[in-house]
Amino acid sequence: MDQSDGAMQKLMQMIARTQQQELDCGEVFAVLDLYAEALLAGENEKEQFALVVQHLDLCRDCLEEYEALLRVLETKH
Repeated sequence: MDQSDGAMQKLMQMIARTQQQELDCGEVFAVLDLYAEALLAGENEKEQFALVVQHLDLCRDCLEEYEALLRVLETKH
């Protein structure tokens, strides 16, 4: 499989995972701190932030922001 086949396969997987209701990067970024704090507090963040979790599964940029934020918050706890 060449690089273009891999990119096409990844795109098809993302399309298959598309939901009727989704958040964009700006909406996720606006609540990312709340999500990270809920995770650190041991709250059931997956239900409360289901759309955020869904977006993080699809968006590498937001996932990297989330992981960086989580590392910062973990050092403060």
